[in-house]
Amino acid sequence: MTVDADGVETFTRTVLETAGLDATDATAAADVLVRTTLRGIESHGIWFLNRYVRQLRSGGADPRARLTTVEDRGAHLVLDGNAGHGPAIAAHATRTAIDRARTHGIAAVSVRNANHFAAAGHYALMCAEAGCVGLTLSNTPPIMAVSGSRARSIGNNPLGFGAPRTDGPPVVLDIAMSKVAGGKVRMAVETGDPVPAGWILDPDGEPSTDPADFFVHRGSLLPFADHKGYGLALMIETLVAVLSGSGVAKGVGNWLYAPEAPADVGFFLLALDPAPGFADRMRDLCDEITAAPRAPDVERILVPGEPEHEHEQRARAEGLVLRSEVWTALADLADELGLTADLEAIRLDSESAGPHPLTSADPRSRT
Repeated sequence: MTVDADGVETFTRTVLETAGLDATDATAAADVLVRTTLRGIESHGIWFLNRYVRQLRSGGADPRARLTTVEDRGAHLVLDGNAGHGPAIAAHATRTAIDRARTHGIAAVSVRNANHFAAAGHYALMCAEAGCVGLTLSNTPPIMAVSGSRARSIGNNPLGFGAPRTDGPPVVLDIAMSKVAGGKVRMAVETGDPVPAGWILDPDGEPSTDPADFFVHRGSLLPFADHKGYGLALMIETLVAVLSGSGVAKGVGNWLYAPEAPADVGFFLLALDPAPGFADRMRDLCDEITAAPRAPDVERILVPGEPEHEHEQRARAEGLVLRSEVWTALADLADELGLTADLEAIRLDSESAGPHPLTSADPRSRT
């Protein structure tokens, strides 16, 4: 299904306002979710929209929450998210970090009592597009085994990094500490596809390729590079949770299974305002890296953030192509909220697409 990029942002904002967010928060959150999808990261974009709405309506996320200050030391600020909507809270906290960095040169914003914040890379991109170097971290409920364990022990704790460069899109890295993000395993459950060996363990601690063993039966993700992924996850838990006072490890709620309860997630948002010339030096570094001798059959060496940037540019120019699973989730949500006409309005291929989840007799039968 192909949809208009601006239209899907309007639809997402309308959904979030219908779920209780005010216009400012809905706009901030819609930017996070839609732009993540435009950049090709379906697993953490608008595909989660129905889950965010469920959390808002169930009471786990307070649609009227505002960030409040716990401690202000100038370049380090501790904020309470007051169980607000994760993407909106994280976007506002990132802007605060950027503003403080312009005053102090560097700023760290710790956030406690928040909720799932979508894609870490979006907030790193915000920093880079503002001319700052950004490091954005969050914890998650324990869903990953650590070295030597066979059960969920720690979150896969995402990390985003962004840096501006001259004559090119920002460098943006977005990774989890597991071999794969949990959202991609969830997507495999809904598509009915197996996952590659080495991604997950089943509830008994045995290797599995059935995504339901993780997402339904509560097995665990595996860390990338074994002890390295585990060690970095522990480092992030320290910066995000121990420092801010948020939930630590088992103290973090699982918003997908308990949408009625605040998750007490923590964020750590670091922004550094570099000296003049940094973006030029970043360009020179990337030029040197991408000029390296290429392996056979490789046409081009990329730096992190380039594929996502190019995907966004195509989606804005030609329309955003959504997988059927994403469209079905949006269609069901639109039907629930009385926004079916709003969703229909954003389609670019309505005359040629034929039957689709909004008009077929049973949208859940389509795969």
